[in-house]
Amino acid sequence: MKNNIKTLKAFNMVEIMIVVCLLVTTVILCIPTIFNNSKEAKIISGWKRIYAEMQSNFEVFNVSDADVIEKICRSNVAQKEPEIFKVISPYLNVDLSRNPNTLKSYHYKFKNGSQIPMQSMVFTRFFSYQENGNIVGFKWLDCECSEKVPCATVLFDMNGIEKPNRIGRDIFGIYIYKNRIEAFGAEFTNDSLERSCSSHSNGMSCSEYYLRGGKF
Repeated sequence: MKNNIKTLKAFNMVEIMIVVCLLVTTVILCIPTIFNNSKEAKIISGWKRIYAEMQSNFEVFNVSDADVIEKICRSNVAQKEPEIFKVISPYLNVDLSRNPNTLKSYHYKFKNGSQIPMQSMVFTRFFSYQENGNIVGFKWLDCECSEKVPCATVLFDMNGIEKPNRIGRDIFGIYIYKNRIEAFGAEFTNDSLERSCSSHSNGMSCSEYYLRGGKF
C-alpha cells in the first residue's frame, strides 16, 4: 500500500513538472509575439498622432507661410527643395539642433523588400531628425501643384534609424496638396486597402489603412 502511495506521488510530481515545463515553454514562445504586438501597436498609435499633428500644422502653414513657398517657386533659385524645406521644417517638428548629415547612410525600402526607384514620388535622400528622435524625409515634387497634383511627399520613420526601415511597416507618409494633406492610399476603399497592405505589397497604402483602424 505504501509503495502504491509513493508511486502515485512520484507520478504526480512528474505530471506537475511536465505541466510547469509546458507553461514555461509557452510563455517563452509567446514573449516575442507579445513584444512585437506591443511594438507594432506603439508604431501605429504614433503614426496616428503624427498624422493628426500634421493636419493641424498644415492649417497653420496655409495661413502663415504658403505664400513664401510660392515666392520661392517663382524665384530663380536653382535648388528650391532646400529652401522650401527651411520654410516647412517647423511644421514637421524638425530638430534643427541635430546634424542631418549623420543620416547620409540611412536607407529604406518598400514593405516587400524591393528597392524604391529614384523616379518614384516617394524616393528621397533629404532626411532630418524630428524632435522625438524619429526621421522625416522630404521631397518637393512640383511648384505647379494643385488640389489634384501633390506639391510634396513627406515620410515619417516611426523607429528612427532602427530597422526595418520599410514603407508600410515603420515608415508612413503623406502627400501635401494645395488645400490639404493626404496619407498614402487615401484614394482606396477599405477592401482595397486591406488587400494592398499585405506583406507581399509595396506597403504604400498601409499609411491610410492603419489610420482607418486596420491591424498589423
